[in-house]
Amino acid sequence: MATELLSYIGLGLLGGLILNVMPCVLPVLTMKVFHLLEHGQGGARVRRLHGVAYAGGVLLTFLVLALAVVALRASGERIGWGMQFQHPPFIAGIVALIFTFGLNALGVFEWSVSMSGRPGHHGYGGSFANGIFAAVMSTPCSAPFLGSAAAFALAAETSWWQTVTLFACIGVGLASPFLAVSFVPAIARMLPRPGPWMETFKHLMGFALLGAAVWLFSVLQAQVSRASSAAFLLFLLVLAMALWATHRFGGVIHGTGRRIGVRAVSAAVVLVAGSQLIHFQPVEHAGVRTIGDANGPVVADGKIVWAPFSVQQVAAARAGKRPVFMDFTADWCVNCKTNERVFIETGAVRESLQKGHILPMKADMTNENEEIQSWLDKLGRSGIPAYVIYLPDGTTDLLPEVITTAMVVERLEAASKRFPPQVAVNRP
Repeated sequence: MATELLSYIGLGLLGGLILNVMPCVLPVLTMKVFHLLEHGQGGARVRRLHGVAYAGGVLLTFLVLALAVVALRASGERIGWGMQFQHPPFIAGIVALIFTFGLNALGVFEWSVSMSGRPGHHGYGGSFANGIFAAVMSTPCSAPFLGSAAAFALAAETSWWQTVTLFACIGVGLASPFLAVSFVPAIARMLPRPGPWMETFKHLMGFALLGAAVWLFSVLQAQVSRASSAAFLLFLLVLAMALWATHRFGGVIHGTGRRIGVRAVSAAVVLVAGSQLIHFQPVEHAGVRTIGDANGPVVADGKIVWAPFSVQQVAAARAGKRPVFMDFTADWCVNCKTNERVFIETGAVRESLQKGHILPMKADMTNENEEIQSWLDKLGRSGIPAYVIYLPDGTTDLLPEVITTAMVVERLEAASKRFPPQVAVNRP
């Protein structure tokens, strides 16, 4: 058992490290390194304190997540990695936070979180807040090696202290690159020297953060009604105006009394706007999508024709000796969408699906779905993306966390050889 735990600890550390290059976290880490350059004149001690503050924010967040997992698991709740993004209030909060960071980077307002609150500080509180932000943004991503560690940490039979240990290790892995930059002078010397380029870079990162906010807002649109999403956009406008007004009329150049007054009014405006504009009415679907003819084409107009998740259709396909290629995905999963565009929606995969008459099916986890979650649990996976071929003999072929087009084609062709097509495949 000890050896097994050590192996999962190693996977957690490695998975957390790889999270830094995922699209969810990379803009945050890049901005943090940028801030380190800004404070570089403070010397080695300042750099190290920034590293400790950032790591503290990351670790605190993962420890809070671990304790939440332990509590929810004890209450009988089913838990998965990144599944908090299935809840509109959480996504809305992250959108507002990213939007705020983006406006700050673009210079709409100047804001640096400080432990001291005095001008001229080094902003250690800002590094701590960035650590929290990076940890939260990492949760919709599933990095290589992370899935196995997360599955073990979230499993019902895992003890509470093992869950906490593994979450902490993932946090250490996530925080390690910035700690390395902060503590190893040789790495710090590799960073470019501060200069006028930094202002342009800061603005570019601001646009990148706004792009992330737009992407997450599109996820929110798939979860709530049109009226709710439009009202939330109006709230973001009010938030932006309040932040601008705080800087314009209550910035550091003004007296203490005026700053307090302006900020209090801005906060009140945001709170009132939030209470009136933020409501999460579930999206109204026109109806349940009908499932097409099982003997119909799997490719149309040069695209894979995905069937929506259906227990009945999986059973029918298996009864008809037809394999099913299942894609567990969600709109908020960056890795899922990247894999679909780069490795799955390709000519080679489409051809393999057609020749083998394999049924492509999507298990969409954008919104909470207990049935799909239970199927994912049976695979031993706690997060997405996940890809599996359900074979007619009742067995499954679960693909690794990291896929390539060649790998998908190889697995599809192997399934087709074991269970040759029973009916003619319609060809375009």
